[in-house]
Amino acid sequence: MAEPIAMFVGRDHELRCLAEEFGRARAGLPRLVVVEGPAGVGKTTLVHRFLEESGPVDVVFADGDEGEQSLPYGTLTRLFSGPEGLPGRLAELGLDDGAALPDPLAVGAALLDVVTERQRSEPFCLVVDDVHWADEPTLRALTFCLRRLRVDRVLAVLMLRDAAALAGPEGLLRLVGSDGTRRLRLSGLGTAEAGAMVARLGAGPVSQRGLARLVAHTEGVPLHLRGLLEEVPAAALDDLGQPLPAPRSYGLLVLGRVARCAPPVRELISAVSVLGLSCPLHLAGRVAGVDEPLLALEQAVRAGVLLERSSSRGPLAAFAHPLDRAAVYRDLGPAHRSALHARAALVAEGEQARLRHRIEAVAGPSPELAAELAELGRAQVRLGAFGSAAEHLKAAAELSGDPAPLAAEAVEALLLDGRVEEAARLTANLPERAHPAVRGYALGHLAMVRGQVEEARAHLVTAWERAGAPESGLAARAAQQLAMLCLVKAEGRQAARWAERARNSPGYRFSIDYNRYTLLAGLGVSGQIDAALAATTDLPSPSSASIAELDALLGRGVLRTCSDDLPGGLADLSGAVAACGERSVPFRMLAMAMLGQAEYRAGRWDDAGLHAETAASVADDADQRWLSPVCHALAALVPAARGDWSPAEAHVAAALSASGGASVDAVASLAYACSAAAHLAAARGDHARTVEALDPLLGVKVHDIVYEPGIVQWLDLLVDALVALGELDRAELQLAGMERLAGRRGRRSALAAAARCRGGLHAARHENEPAEDAFTTGLAQAEAAGLPFDEARLRLAYGRFLRRLGRRRQAQSQLDLGVALFARLGALPYVDRCERELSACGLPRAESGSAPLMRLTPQEQAVARLVATGMTNRQVARELVLSVKTIEYHLGNAFAKLGVSSRVALTTKIQAERG
Repeated sequence: MAEPIAMFVGRDHELRCLAEEFGRARAGLPRLVVVEGPAGVGKTTLVHRFLEESGPVDVVFADGDEGEQSLPYGTLTRLFSGPEGLPGRLAELGLDDGAALPDPLAVGAALLDVVTERQRSEPFCLVVDDVHWADEPTLRALTFCLRRLRVDRVLAVLMLRDAAALAGPEGLLRLVGSDGTRRLRLSGLGTAEAGAMVARLGAGPVSQRGLARLVAHTEGVPLHLRGLLEEVPAAALDDLGQPLPAPRSYGLLVLGRVARCAPPVRELISAVSVLGLSCPLHLAGRVAGVDEPLLALEQAVRAGVLLERSSSRGPLAAFAHPLDRAAVYRDLGPAHRSALHARAALVAEGEQARLRHRIEAVAGPSPELAAELAELGRAQVRLGAFGSAAEHLKAAAELSGDPAPLAAEAVEALLLDGRVEEAARLTANLPERAHPAVRGYALGHLAMVRGQVEEARAHLVTAWERAGAPESGLAARAAQQLAMLCLVKAEGRQAARWAERARNSPGYRFSIDYNRYTLLAGLGVSGQIDAALAATTDLPSPSSASIAELDALLGRGVLRTCSDDLPGGLADLSGAVAACGERSVPFRMLAMAMLGQAEYRAGRWDDAGLHAETAASVADDADQRWLSPVCHALAALVPAARGDWSPAEAHVAAALSASGGASVDAVASLAYACSAAAHLAAARGDHARTVEALDPLLGVKVHDIVYEPGIVQWLDLLVDALVALGELDRAELQLAGMERLAGRRGRRSALAAAARCRGGLHAARHENEPAEDAFTTGLAQAEAAGLPFDEARLRLAYGRFLRRLGRRRQAQSQLDLGVALFARLGALPYVDRCERELSACGLPRAESGSAPLMRLTPQEQAVARLVATGMTNRQVARELVLSVKTIEYHLGNAFAKLGVSSRVALTTKIQAERG
């Protein structure tokens, strides 16, 4: 059954391939395309969509029929029946007069005549679906015809399940396997396409995790995806505790095959469904109580229900598809299912597997089992296995006499695992009689992740004040969330105090996420970076750090970055990112975002763009609204400075939207979002828009984060814009405060930016000597701090100043250095400004041939630089999270633009640029 065209999603690459082949056919080069894929994967729908989009074309469409394989020329009869403009053609072929069947070669020759006639006015497209079911004479005639097309405007499309398994004429097999034949192998859809299908069906919001589960369950087959979405509510996709069923129509087919098996075979199949998608045969036999499991497996394989696979420990019994298992498992009655799980709990291998079967076998509350599950879940939380912890804590809550406390712990684990919607459903189902502290913590943590800051504060304070038994750790966890909430509100001192309270509270061992980070960050953003750093001297290297120590390394990495120790900050943050696979989703997202920030300041823009973009994507996918503005703001910086306007605008819009615009509840988010908007406006040279973007921050009275030097970079952009607009008194007011605090803290980055602004302000007032002193002072600070973008902007401003004084050669020297730095970073808008200033100098320039990468797009630059390190295309694809085909496309463009034809030549050219 074909997928409806209205439900068609994705397949952009395949559509482009079909369009390319059709273009060649239109030009008189006959083409053959073979489209392969399992039933339901969308082969027919793909071809129909292509034909819809292909423009004028004459099409003949037919399909093979499993029930008519023995009927000679049955497929060919369907191919030329109906209103196809071929009156009498069947009679001419001798297929309807009851005489002996004509020779396939004669039929093929007649078919060739028809094809020749049909392409006179429009290109001709010959489509045969389910070729694997077509009759042998039709295939021979078709082969004869296709092999004799030379300069015809014909596109032939053959659709089948597996070309390698095609049993047809030898000539057709050679044709299908020929180098000149385009073969398109359709696999299942990915999560993005599944999400688009969910939207088309109006099935409701589904998380990325739910989509991934849906794709894994159906193997991405569109027919099964749609069938399941029409039968199962969207909320069920996110509930990992409940198994997904098979679509009803699919399940009936599977159960029909099972029903035809003997009772021992059916029992073995049921046992396998309880044990998993596959399992050792001897275990399935013991659970099923079957004396001869090998014989039962043989019959199940013949019935098309199970597969036999081998392993070092003996044969395995397996289902061919997850939907097969789902259909069998769902059909088990409650008592039968419970009995099988009880038997499986006695023989399953591994403690967690046995525990899972015990859970499924229990029919009611079991305090003993609930306590065992709770302890396991808490142990997994301490190890960072939040997904498994959530499932065990949820199960413990269901089996407990008082489910609320354990459910609240499950909510926390779900939120740390990035499963926000599932956590929201579990929170909404907390009983009204639950302890206020328990409800307060669950509601507060959920509100915090959703960015509802004031609501979160109220609930978490309730949890802190009314926390019950100290051993529960509820007070510590509430204090820890309040510490992070204070950071979001830019209240650094309060964040540090709450982090200390969490650390000193009973049950602190249950609160392992963010504690040292919030303590260090709280001290740092409130101006106590040096004191905070002094408390981190005993930390190990990232490679040998424990899970808890990674927390402190993340904090120290951020502090080092903000205090201009970029090498130290990069070492800590890159180590934390590399080693944080066992930390929570928010932790990993924050680590990537902070690493991206450090890389941006250090001039490692390709890496910065990749890490910040990944963090923003994770924030969206996991619905982390509290961190989303920061991640999107950081992800906007590189494309903005490079003039890649569309992605920069999208990230700025997302950051502003998620931060609540001018809301002051989440001050840190607002600061990052407004700063990103200002960076974009400044890159465009739009001074009025820069001031407008930063206006919300001028009303913020909180000192921490917003005005602290080295945290969020925005005051220098404001001063530059005010000077350019002639508002010199306003610029002086803002700059004086910036200089005082930067000098007090001794932050080179802030001092360099302030010096650039001071030089520009003096220049606008025609105070030439102090202007030059400011520029040279700023350059010394930027060079010492290793800030290439800051240095380049200083040289641009200094060069512009010198040119306007008439000191053209000195101006040219500064501008040449500036343009080289901007070119290395790929900052095209700033390169253009330098070039305009250099042109205005009116002096001859030596042709250095530098910066060959400037001719490439940012994506081509990223690919070229990674290839130059010796990476293969597949390694580059993994690094940039792109397909290998996309890497090949960008690399080919880079070769052409740089005039090279090999990876060695490309590497040489890039190394020459780095010089």
